[in-house]
Amino acid sequence: MTLSSNALSQEIAVLADVFSDLGDRLLRAARELHKPGTPPDQTLIEEIEVSRQDLESLRDRSRQLAESLHIECPPPEALNSLHSLAALLDDVAEAEIRQSRSDEIRRRSHAVLQRVLVLAHTSDPDHVALRECQNLARGLHQQIADSPWISLPSEAERLAEGDHAFAHLLSLVEDRDELGDDVWAAHHEAVSSAFGKTLAAAAARSRLVIGQEHGQHSENGHHSADHAMAAVS
Repeated sequence: MTLSSNALSQEIAVLADVFSDLGDRLLRAARELHKPGTPPDQTLIEEIEVSRQDLESLRDRSRQLAESLHIECPPPEALNSLHSLAALLDDVAEAEIRQSRSDEIRRRSHAVLQRVLVLAHTSDPDHVALRECQNLARGLHQQIADSPWISLPSEAERLAEGDHAFAHLLSLVEDRDELGDDVWAAHHEAVSSAFGKTLAAAAARSRLVIGQEHGQHSENGHHSADHAMAAVS
């Protein structure tokens, strides 16, 4: 079962009810122990031990989850109450949100790079400038794939937000007819600066298309989308 702060917090709520009930029964048992001198029921003693084991199990799983999210955990002996565990899980919940956002950035940045990798030139299947651009895209794709969620390359977020030369190249290819003059000029300048004037010119002159739309690819790297996905996986 996958650990999550929400599931563990629900266990804390259940255990809190158990502890509350045990507390009430212990108070009654203490009064009976004091006067008339009746010892606690064996069942109560056994339930206390079980609840202690449940707390330790919850503590260990909470620490395991926190450590997997790169959260510095207190030592086990400092997590000896439901209150201390709840505080740790608050930190875990915040880290889970950051991880989810990072995973989404990774997914969206990969989607941009994968489309760059299936670009094709309409008349030159081994267009040098495009091949060099795609080699850069392939390297960045691998770098993002290999990076832990806590330290994605800075370019990943720019790719995900569409504020990167690779995204601008795709926009020139796919959205050229919808772009305003100022946006088109800015994208063209960004592509030219990042990948050279030759590739920017090819995009501006409608010489670049998504590979599947082009319908034919060379044996030197401009393969179908499926092949491109395999190359970066």
